Amino acid sequence: MSRHKQQGRIILVAVALTFLLGGAGAGGWAVHRWWGRRLADPAFFKSLQGGDGAAPAQGGAGAQAALVRVDRAHVEKVQLERPIVGRLVEVRRTTVSSEISGKLVAMDVREGSPVVGGKTVLAQVDPVWLDLQIAQQVAHMEVVATQLRKEQHNLNRLKALMDRGVATDHEMTDQQALHDQRQAELMEAEVALASLCEQRGRADVVAPFDGWVTTRHAEVGQWLSPGSPVVGLVSRGEVYALMHVPESLVNHLAVGLDIPVQVDVLGETYSGKIQSITPDGAKASRTYPVRVALSDRGGRLKVGMSVAGTFPAGRRTDRIMVSRDAVLIKPDGSTVWVVPDEDPRRAHPAPVEVVGRVGDRYAVEPLTPQARALLVDTATVVIEGAERLRPKQAVRFLRAGAHVQAAPPNGAADPE
Repeated sequence: MSRHKQQGRIILVAVALTFLLGGAGAGGWAVHRWWGRRLADPAFFKSLQGGDGAAPAQGGAGAQAALVRVDRAHVEKVQLERPIVGRLVEVRRTTVSSEISGKLVAMDVREGSPVVGGKTVLAQVDPVWLDLQIAQQVAHMEVVATQLRKEQHNLNRLKALMDRGVATDHEMTDQQALHDQRQAELMEAEVALASLCEQRGRADVVAPFDGWVTTRHAEVGQWLSPGSPVVGLVSRGEVYALMHVPESLVNHLAVGLDIPVQVDVLGETYSGKIQSITPDGAKASRTYPVRVALSDRGGRLKVGMSVAGTFPAGRRTDRIMVSRDAVLIKPDGSTVWVVPDEDPRRAHPAPVEVVGRVGDRYAVEPLTPQARALLVDTATVVIEGAERLRPKQAVRFLRAGAHVQAAPPNGAADPE
């Protein structure tokens, strides 16, 4: 290729690059002019802010308003409640023992068997030896009764001789003593027979109260002595909820006071009454055992179940009460999100301390001056959707019956 042709091609490429760079610069200048006109347009700028003309929310919130459900806080004079964790314990527990000696010949109950006090036979002891002793004692009584009749006859005969002056006082005294001795022997034999009959009646080991069998201590064929354990029983029909109440609460309680008790595993609440308050408390924890009596006619309450009793805490005082759902509890503290009346489209966090509860509502104490200014009587608080909020974030209220979505769709719901 000649030198002139190479120079021509270089000139052609340079001219093409010049036109290309010039077109790019002109295009960039045109785009800059176009965006400048758009940003100067208020309508366009308003659309970038979510359609409400507000400034972008602080704290990293986006332009989309968060959907929330709200409720009202109220200042009320209430008596706070405090849950105390405890467990179910038996009203009565015992180990039933044999009262006689003998071989265990029958035992029809097992662990978990229900028993009826005074009716259910727990075990049967072989009564054959008692039956033989009873027969022997009856025969002995007959011998003593015969001797007593003889001594009575001799005494009557001696009295007749005394009337004729034939018998002496000494003879009369000796005969009277023999008669009295035989009479005492007969009374002793009668008592011994009654004792044997009573033991015979206790060959059947009967449940002392309504309850459940917890343990079998003996088996059929085993020889029992008086005091040998047979079965362990716990009572049924009524059960105690045992809770250790702090010293700050115990003086507000009294025997007979109604206490609701939540049985965790059943998910049910039972109404009970304080049965006893033990005045001897634990020195380390400074708590006092309180027993609340619960009816268990359905047989669902079992000894050892975990429970929580709701006890009154202190006197009636004015407290800020909010729904339980309004308190957002995290490891670093509790927060109530408030939508103030003067800024009804923005949510503000109010750090609080939960100081008690009444039913499904919490009594809260604001922790900062700003929180005290926000959380006042009739303040609007967020009860659903607070997990995604940021300080001063724009919010929209849900209609009644609607639910907060995990990812709110475009276009917030209309306010209530």
